Amino acid sequence: MEAAHRKIALNTILLSATELLTRMVSLVLVIFVARRLGPAMMGIYAFALTFVNLFDIFIGFGLERYIQREVGRQPDLAGPLFSQVFALKLLAYLGSVVVIVILSLTIVEGDLKRWVVWLLTLSLFFRTNITSSNCFFRAHQQAKYEALVVISFRLIYGGAGLAAILSGQGLLTLSALELTAQAGACSLAWWLFIKKIGNPFHRVTWNNLLTLVKSTKDFLFIRVVLTFYTSLNMFMLSFMAGDSVTGIYSAALRLCGSFDFLPDAFTGAFLPVMSRQIKSGWESFAAIFRPFYKYLLVIGLGLAAVLGGMAEGFILLIFGPAFKPAIPTLTILALSLVLTFVNLSLSNGLIALDRERKIVWIILLAAAFNFCLNLALIPAYRQNGAAGATLISEVLVLFLMLQAMGWRQVSILGLGRVTLRPLLAGLLSFGLGRGLVAMQINFFAGLALMALGFFFFMVCTGALSRQELLAAWDLITWKHKELEAA
Repeated sequence: MEAAHRKIALNTILLSATELLTRMVSLVLVIFVARRLGPAMMGIYAFALTFVNLFDIFIGFGLERYIQREVGRQPDLAGPLFSQVFALKLLAYLGSVVVIVILSLTIVEGDLKRWVVWLLTLSLFFRTNITSSNCFFRAHQQAKYEALVVISFRLIYGGAGLAAILSGQGLLTLSALELTAQAGACSLAWWLFIKKIGNPFHRVTWNNLLTLVKSTKDFLFIRVVLTFYTSLNMFMLSFMAGDSVTGIYSAALRLCGSFDFLPDAFTGAFLPVMSRQIKSGWESFAAIFRPFYKYLLVIGLGLAAVLGGMAEGFILLIFGPAFKPAIPTLTILALSLVLTFVNLSLSNGLIALDRERKIVWIILLAAAFNFCLNLALIPAYRQNGAAGATLISEVLVLFLMLQAMGWRQVSILGLGRVTLRPLLAGLLSFGLGRGLVAMQINFFAGLALMALGFFFFMVCTGALSRQELLAAWDLITWKHKELEAA
C-alpha cells in the first residue's frame, strides 16, 4: 500500500507541476489577448470555444474516465481498446462537423465568429485524441508521457500565439495556430503510445463499437449534462447581456479555470488506483479516497482564499482597468471553486464505485436549477448574477453527491471531520486576504503573505498534521534521482 501511495503522489506531483508550468504560458497569452483585443474579441473567442466544446461531449463519448477505470483494472486492454476508441471518436467527429457547419451558418452571427468556430472545430479532432491517449498513459501510471505531450502543445501554441498577438494578428491567426499545435501534440501522443504502451492497430468490428457504446453510455450522459451545465452561463450571458459582459465574465472564469488541472491531475493519479482497490473491499477504497478528497478540499480552499481575497489585484494586474467589473465576479467564482473541487472528488469516487447513472441525474438537476437561477439573476446582476447562480448550484450538487455516496458511507469515511478544520483555515485565510487589500499592501507581497498565512492556519487548526507534513517532506526527498528522471 505504501508503494501505491508513493506512485500516486509522484504522478500527482508530476502532472500538477507540468500543468502549472504550461498554464503559466497560457495565462501570459491570455493577458496579451485580453489587453490587445479587448472584451468584445474575448467574448467572441469564449463563445466560439464554448460552442465547439458542446460537441466535444459527443466526440469524447465519456471515454476518458472509462479508459482510466477499465485499463487501470486490466492494463492488457490498452491496445485493443485504443483502436476501438479511435474508431468511435472518428465516426462521432464526422457527424459533429456536419451539425456544426449547419448551426454556424444559421445561428452564429458574423463572419469572424463563424471562422473562429470552424478553425476550433478542426482542432477538436486532434484535441480529443490527445485526451484519450493521455488517459491511457494515466491508466498505466506513466504520467511522464502525458507531461511531454502537454508541454509540447502549450509551449508551441503559447509561444507562437504570443508572437502573433504582439505582431498585430487577430483571432483567426490565433485559432489557426491552435490547430497546428494540437495536430503536432496529437502526433507525438500517438508515437509515444506505440513505443511505450502497446500496439494500437487492432481490427475493429461493429460489434466491438456497439459493446463499447453500451459500456460507456452512462459516461456519455455525464459528459452531456456536465458540459451543458458548465456552458450554460456563457451562452445565456452571450444572448441576454452581449459580448462585452460575456468577455468580462470569461476573464474571471479564465482565472478560476486556470487551476482546473489540479483536480484533473489528482484524478489521473487516483482514479485508476481507486478502481482497482474497490475490488479489495471498502477499507482499501477508503484508504485511497480519503486523501483524494482531503487534498482537493485543501487546495480548493487555498485557491479560493487567494483568488477571492485578492480579486481586485488579480483583475487589474492581469486584465487591466477595462475588466474592473469582473472583480466581484471573480470573488464569487473563487468561492464556488472549493465546491467544484470537492464535487469532483465525490463524482470520481462514484465512478470508481460504478455509480455513473447517479451522477447523470445529479448534474441534470443542477443544470435545470442553474438555468432558472440565470433567468432570474442575469437581467438584474449581469455577470455577477451568472456567477452567483454557479455558486448556489454547486451547493446543490454537493448535497446530492453526498446523498448518492450514502450518508452511512460518508460517516464511515469521516468526511465531516476531514472537512471542518481545513474549512476554518480557509475562512481565516480569506479574511486575511481582504485585510491585506484594505491595507493596500503590494500585490506580490500580499500573495507571499497569503501563502504563508494559509499554511500557518492549516497547521494551527490541525488541518495538516505533523505526520502529513513529515510524509510530504519524505516524498520530496525520496529517491531524488527518480523524480529527476520522471
